[in-house]
Amino acid sequence: MERRRQYLAVLRGIVEPSFTSGGTRLNAHGDKTWDEWVNRSGELPPDFLTMPSNPFLPDPLVMLDSKSGRRITTQPEWEHQRGQIRQRMEQWILGRIPPAPTNMRSFVTDTTVEGDVTVRRVRLEFGPDHKAILHLQLLIPKGPGPFPVFVTNHQRGRPWVNTAARRGYMGCIYTALDPYYGPPDDTEKWLDVYPDYDFSVVARWGWAAGRAVDHLVNLPEVDRARIAIGGHSRNSKQALVAAAIDKRIGAVVLSRGNTGDFMPWRFTDDYYFSESIEEITSNPDWFHPRLRFFVGREDKLPVDQNLMLSLVAPRGLLISHASMEHQGNALGAEQSYRSVKRVYEFLGHRDNVGLYQQPGEHPSSAEDIERYFDFFDTVFNRERHPKIEIWVHGYSYADWLKRSGERISPLAYPKRSTGDFLKNPSGEKIPAAAWPARRAEIQSRITWAMGDEPPFVPFPTGPGGDRIMVGPGWRGQLYNRPGAYYEAGTFPFGDDLEGFVYRPAKVDPNEKEPRTNWPVVIWLHPYSYATGFSRYVYWGPLMDRGFAIVTFDQIGFGVRNDYTLRFHERYPNWSLMGKMVADTRAAVDSVVRNAGRYDPSRIYLQGYGLGAKVALLAAALDDRVAGVSSLSGFTPLRLDRPEKRTEGIRHYSHIHGLLPRLGAFVGNESRVPIDYDEIIAAIAPRPVQVLAPTMDRHAPVEDVKATVEAARGAYALTGKPDALELGTPADFNRYRSWMQQIDWITTKAGIPIPPPAPLKAK
Repeated sequence: MERRRQYLAVLRGIVEPSFTSGGTRLNAHGDKTWDEWVNRSGELPPDFLTMPSNPFLPDPLVMLDSKSGRRITTQPEWEHQRGQIRQRMEQWILGRIPPAPTNMRSFVTDTTVEGDVTVRRVRLEFGPDHKAILHLQLLIPKGPGPFPVFVTNHQRGRPWVNTAARRGYMGCIYTALDPYYGPPDDTEKWLDVYPDYDFSVVARWGWAAGRAVDHLVNLPEVDRARIAIGGHSRNSKQALVAAAIDKRIGAVVLSRGNTGDFMPWRFTDDYYFSESIEEITSNPDWFHPRLRFFVGREDKLPVDQNLMLSLVAPRGLLISHASMEHQGNALGAEQSYRSVKRVYEFLGHRDNVGLYQQPGEHPSSAEDIERYFDFFDTVFNRERHPKIEIWVHGYSYADWLKRSGERISPLAYPKRSTGDFLKNPSGEKIPAAAWPARRAEIQSRITWAMGDEPPFVPFPTGPGGDRIMVGPGWRGQLYNRPGAYYEAGTFPFGDDLEGFVYRPAKVDPNEKEPRTNWPVVIWLHPYSYATGFSRYVYWGPLMDRGFAIVTFDQIGFGVRNDYTLRFHERYPNWSLMGKMVADTRAAVDSVVRNAGRYDPSRIYLQGYGLGAKVALLAAALDDRVAGVSSLSGFTPLRLDRPEKRTEGIRHYSHIHGLLPRLGAFVGNESRVPIDYDEIIAAIAPRPVQVLAPTMDRHAPVEDVKATVEAARGAYALTGKPDALELGTPADFNRYRSWMQQIDWITTKAGIPIPPPAPLKAK
C-alpha cells in the first residue's frame, strides 16, 4: 500500500494536469477532473512491481485466466475468453456497464416525410423507475422491407445516414454523443440513474446503441440479421464498444478512431508521437479514470484494444485508418489487425475482417463511406465486393526470411558480455594502441547487422548538384512544409531525396544578415510514423543560438510512410536501419558539400527514440559527426532478454523490421554480434550525451547505465573519459528532456548558453 501511495505521488508530480472540456462534462459522481476522482475515490494505482508485464499485444487466443498460457482450441473456450476480456475491459478501461434493461417502453413523438424517407422520432424510457431516456430518429426508406439497418450516433449534419438511405438501409440515430456536435447527450444523466455503475462516456454511448437495438429488433421494418453500426473519430470508439458487447450488431466500421479504438495502447505512448494515455485521459470523460494510472506503464495493462476488437469476431469488422493522421500510427493499426485476423481465422470467417488504410488526415471522404457500405453489403451477403486489406508497412519477419533466404545460426557466434570488447582473448584489457583495430572490427560488425548495402553513387558536387529534381510528392503538401520555423529551404541529398534546412535567426539584432559558417544539428525523429519530423518541433532555442537545423523523414515515416512496403522485395539482404543510416550520412554529405554556409567541423546529431538509434549508428561509422545527443535511444541488446519484459531484439527484427538479421538471436541474446556499448565506444573520443529516463518501460535504466560505463572504457583509451555523459531524468519515455539536449549541444559547439529571459511584471 505504501508503495502504491508513493507511486501515486510520483505520477501526480510528472503527468500533465487533467482538465475539463468546456466545464460541462462529468465523470461518475460529479468529478470534473482526474484529480477530483482520485481524491474522492481514494483509489490507488496497481502495485506495478508485482503486476505482470507484457510488452507485446496480448494474444486473444491465449486464455487470460490460464497461468500456463493455454491456447484456445474450442468454441466454448472462446466464449469463456470473451467474458474474461469484457471483465478486464470494464475493470481497467471502460468502467462497469449495467445489464440490458428489461422494462423498456417506447413512444413515437413525431413522424414526418422528408424526400423519399419517413422520419420517425422515438423516445425510449427504461431503467430504475424508467428514469433513463434515449431519443431515436429512424429514417425508413420506401418499400416493403424488412430493411438492413445502419445505427449511429452521428446526427444528420454528418451525412453517413444519407449514404445509408441511398444504399437501401434504414437509418437509426441515437442521441448519445458529445454535446460539441449540437444535441444534448442523453446518457449524461444515466450516472444518477445507475449509481452503482461507473461506466465512462464512451461506454455509455456504446451501451446506448444497444438500447436502440432493443427497440429496432421489435419493428417489422427491420431485418434483425443485418444491423450495422459505424462512427467516426470519438464516435468510432463508442461504435466498437457497442459491437463488442452486443452480438445482435452484425457488422461495424471503425473510422479513424485511433487511440482507444483500434490502436493498441502499447503503440500510443510518446515513443510514437501519437495520442497517448496521458493525452487522452487529460480530459477524463471518455474512459475510466483508472486508465490514467497506466501512463508510461502501458505494458502493465492486463488488456489492450486488440482484445476488444476480437470481441466482435466473427461478425463484420472493418478498421479504417488515415495513415498520415497526426494522432495515428499505421504500424499500430496493422499490429491490431494482424492479431484480430487470427481470431477470425480460428472462427472460420477470415473474410469478415478488413483493413482499409488511406493516405491523408483525419476526415473521411464520401468515397470512404461508400466503401464502408460495400463492406456491410458483403458481410450481409447483399452484394459481393473484394476483401479490403490495404497495408502501409506490411512487414513481417516470416516474409523477410522467405525473401532474403538468410539462415543465420546463432550458435556459430560466441557468447558476449557487456564491456568485453575492451579485452583480448586472454581476458586482459587492450592497450590504447590496439583500439583503432578493435574499432574497425566493431564497425564491420555494425555494417553486418545492417545488411548488405547496395552500391551507391555520391551526390554530385559540381554545377547542377544543388538542383532539386525530385520531391516528396503530394504528401509533402499535406504537411504544409517547411512550416513557419524561421527561414527555411529544401536541399537534395542521398537517393533522390529532399530534406529541409531551417536557418538560424540573427544572433545579433543589429546584423543585416544571419551569420554564415553555421553549426548544424541534424534532427532525427522518433517512431512518428504518421508525421515524420513535423510534430512536436522544439528547434527555436537552437536557431536562436545560431544553429541551422537539417531534417528529413526516415524511410517508413511521414511523406515516406509507405516506402517500406516493397523495400525488402527490392533489397532483401539490406535493412531499414541500414537505409536510415545511409540517408543520415548522405545528409552529412550535403552539409559538408556546403562548407562556408555550414561549419563542417560542428555537425551534431540529435535524436529521440528511433532517431537516437540512427544517430548513434551513423556517428559510429562517420567521423564527420562532431557529437551525438541520444534521448531514450536504446537498451543493450544482449541484456534485453525475455525476463526483462521489454520487446527485446524482437523490436528490431519482428515489429519494426529495422534489423531483421537480429531475429536469428531471439532466445540467444548473449550471442548478438554487436551491442550499444561497442556502438557508443566506436564514436570515441567525440562527445556523446545519453539521456535515459528512470521509468522508461522500453529500456531499464540500470542496463543503460552499465552500457555507458562499459563504453566509457573506450573513451578512457582515447584520452577523453569525460566526453561521454549520462543523464537519468526522473520520467517515463517522453520527449520532455529536449532542452537538456539543446543546452548540451550548444555547449559542445562552443556557444555560450544565454541567460533565461527576465520575468515581466504583470
